[in-house]
Amino acid sequence: MLRYLRTGGKYTKLIWWALTVITVVTFVFMFNAFGFVGSSGPQQSGVAGLVDGSPISSQDYQQAVMSQREAFKRQSGSDPTDMDQKTVDIQAWRTLVTQRLLGKQARAAGLVAHDSEVLLQLRTQPPQELVNQPAFQTDGKFDPNKYQAALRDPNSNFWGPFEQLTRQQLPVRKLEERLLASIKLSEPELREAYRDRYERISATVVEVPPDMQGKVAPPQPADLDRVYQQYKGRFNSGPRVDLEVLGVPKKFTDEDVRAARQTAQTLVDRARQGDDFATLARDYSEGPGAAQGGVINRVIQPAELGPDLGPHLSAIKVGAVADPYQDGGRFVILKLLERAQQPGMPAAGLRLAQIIIRVRPGEGTMRQQYEDLEKLRGRAVALKSLGKAATEKGMSTVRTGYFDMSTSPQVLYGVPEAADWGFGSMPGTVSPIFEGLDAYVIAQVAERHLGGPVSRDKLGETLRQIAEIDARVSQAKPAADRVAQALAQGHTLEEAAKAAGLTPFKVQDVTRLQPDPRLAVAPELVGALFAAPPGRTVGPVRAPSGWYLARVDQRVAAPMDTTFDRMKGPITNEILSRRQQAFFNGWVGDLRMRAKVQDLRQGAR
Repeated sequence: MLRYLRTGGKYTKLIWWALTVITVVTFVFMFNAFGFVGSSGPQQSGVAGLVDGSPISSQDYQQAVMSQREAFKRQSGSDPTDMDQKTVDIQAWRTLVTQRLLGKQARAAGLVAHDSEVLLQLRTQPPQELVNQPAFQTDGKFDPNKYQAALRDPNSNFWGPFEQLTRQQLPVRKLEERLLASIKLSEPELREAYRDRYERISATVVEVPPDMQGKVAPPQPADLDRVYQQYKGRFNSGPRVDLEVLGVPKKFTDEDVRAARQTAQTLVDRARQGDDFATLARDYSEGPGAAQGGVINRVIQPAELGPDLGPHLSAIKVGAVADPYQDGGRFVILKLLERAQQPGMPAAGLRLAQIIIRVRPGEGTMRQQYEDLEKLRGRAVALKSLGKAATEKGMSTVRTGYFDMSTSPQVLYGVPEAADWGFGSMPGTVSPIFEGLDAYVIAQVAERHLGGPVSRDKLGETLRQIAEIDARVSQAKPAADRVAQALAQGHTLEEAAKAAGLTPFKVQDVTRLQPDPRLAVAPELVGALFAAPPGRTVGPVRAPSGWYLARVDQRVAAPMDTTFDRMKGPITNEILSRRQQAFFNGWVGDLRMRAKVQDLRQGAR
């Protein structure tokens, strides 16, 4: 219920979505990497990991984490929560891994950074680490004049590491520019895209749904083959994996919980007796923002706190401190600082401060649980099945379903590093034990797809369901034919539909790019409507969701005045950006799946 206090809820997800977009755009267009890429030579004290044998130093990793942390603070205005910090770590790691992969490709292409290019880059597009230097800022903002003056100073010995950083980044940028420049948009494609956005139709549509009442024969192998070939293009995907996951909640003894609850209650009593809440937070809180007195740096709607706590905090007085609330392995203490009116919101928002006290399991309890999980993991390796090993212990596993590098399944939310591990592991591999905030996780790679059409043998149940629906659509053909026959006899579409017990519906001003949601599953019908003149009825058109007949009521052609000249630039940029991002993400994902990545961060930190 209080998960948002350590994960940020929807607000934090938006922040991480923004940071993910920034990371992608950074690689594609700017390559001002969040991580500082220093030398990976022997002078560095440790290694955080290896990418195809190329080391990532612990220094590089720590600097990348600090950069990601600063990026989070710029986006959110507050420090990462304990859960967010894990995401900071994995984002930094992924950035560094991607840099190494792209650097290898750039070297293979013979791309290098010349001295003049390094100088020009430092003059015109300094790395973010330089932009953030206090010496180059005025009133908290980057001051180009200060920066240029420092560049001209012949006595400065400040630039060595940043010159090295730029020298490493430039070949990768050249590689990206070369790759992305190969993605083109022809004039005919541009004009087609323009029509897709601006040509509009309105239509009357009759849908004949599949026959869900009649019996259909079980699909045969030939039916599955036919369906697979028919819809093969829709089974295309980029690199992705499917993991089997065992989550084991951390064990806390009654004494562990009692000690944390007692500490939390003592702090509540002290705050209510007059001790300064901010001071208590700085001294005792183990949550985000402790150094700032535990203040949560945003206004929170009561509904975000759940059906119990939200109304309670809404009812207490400003300045009051609520009783400690247990949330998994921690107790949360909240103080209401003020109520804030928010335009358009259903209730007054709450400004809160928090103190978080973690439940500390005894060393013996932790050690015993970890040893038990190590034995279970060993058994899973021996059996080549995490599910069987878990079942022997009365536990159950879950499947994540396929996911790609840009998404992380909900079951791995507390251990994002497990998702990253999955992309570098082969099918059947059993993971190490990952420690989340409230649980331990062990995973096994169930399926691995390198990209392209998914093979037929991986789609058994999906194909069976599609084949059954396809058969039910076929059984509905007589009903669609009756509507078509009535039309041929001179009846209107509305009359023909009524006679068949169907109700027509209208779609207004739809485009090819944005069809009516009810027609999203019937692109064949949308195409037929745009090809037909006003007044003509098309169909029956078969779609996965049934049969369709429709009449074009109105067509508005795409304006061929100055609108095209005005919009061709934005349309071109939109299409090229989408194509470039899809290409780049797929290419990097493929490199990641094929690379040998060794994550040694636990030993490096």
